[in-house]
Amino acid sequence: MNPVYDYPWDESNLKFEQLDTYASKVGTRNSVEVLVQDLLKGTNSDIEKLRSIWMWVTHHIEYDVEGFLNPSLRLNSPSEVLRTRKAVCAGYTLLFQKMCSLAGIECQEVSGHSKGFQYKPGKRFTGSGNHARNAVRLDGKWHLLDSTWGAGHVSKDGHRFTFKYNEFYFLTHPALFVRPFARGRQVAASPASTLPEAV
Repeated sequence: MNPVYDYPWDESNLKFEQLDTYASKVGTRNSVEVLVQDLLKGTNSDIEKLRSIWMWVTHHIEYDVEGFLNPSLRLNSPSEVLRTRKAVCAGYTLLFQKMCSLAGIECQEVSGHSKGFQYKPGKRFTGSGNHARNAVRLDGKWHLLDSTWGAGHVSKDGHRFTFKYNEFYFLTHPALFVRPFARGRQVAASPASTLPEAV
């Protein structure tokens, strides 16, 4: 493995094509539990379970532009996100965390700052953060992924979401994310706790 990109998988010996095709075509189910049960069929390892969940979320959950622009309309619980198939980053991360938990994979939400579509060059970051992503533990090591950004992007005017799968955000090395995100390693749900060796 390349020491700069300490991924838990090596593209030369583990292929995801068949799993990706299956997971991205699994339809929406009436509960997160049933969905995860269907997604895990044929998986043999934690990385395969994680990949199946990742592919489903990034191919079925649309960024909720209306909810982003009007916070009173945001739906973030896993069941609401599954029902509407829309979420802002918090909804993506909570759904992903729930699905991983059901699959037996340790997963936490990590909050920080990002340079999203509303970022203006030179803007200083303040406060607790404006974006959330997940950290997952595989083989005793923590890894970051961002299913919100992996699913697609919001137009420059901020009014439309386009599904455009982006592999880059699956188990991305922390150095490739915004630096303040990785520095503190604070877990959003519990400010006092940190992810040991998360990044």
